[in-house]
Amino acid sequence: MNLSIEKTEHYTQISTSEKVLNIKLAEALVNKANEALTDEEISYFIFDISEVSSLEENCITLLQEFGSARQENLGLVIFKNENPSIHQLMSEHDFVIVPSLSEAVEYIYMDQLEKQFLDDSE
Repeated sequence: MNLSIEKTEHYTQISTSEKVLNIKLAEALVNKANEALTDEEISYFIFDISEVSSLEENCITLLQEFGSARQENLGLVIFKNENPSIHQLMSEHDFVIVPSLSEAVEYIYMDQLEKQFLDDSE
């Protein structure tokens, strides 16, 4: 399975060139993200699934569990994909999905600002 990882100060991006998001790919994405977590405490992940054109329902729960764990640690998981059918299906399951890296990064910065604002108001 071909996965690449890119770490920045604010997020970690994990990319794949696979065409089908199935349970094996979902497990690989989560495992790669968990490896990054052991290196340092990263709260934000971008899963670049731009090449994915088909999504199997059996991977939804695993991805939701990972996303929930990140949110509990004040983080977020964002998926990057432009395919309208993938976008619709993931949106129906309450995933954050955006069409471009710049939008994903902007979403992260807005989330960080919102959390900072909420902390300041308490």
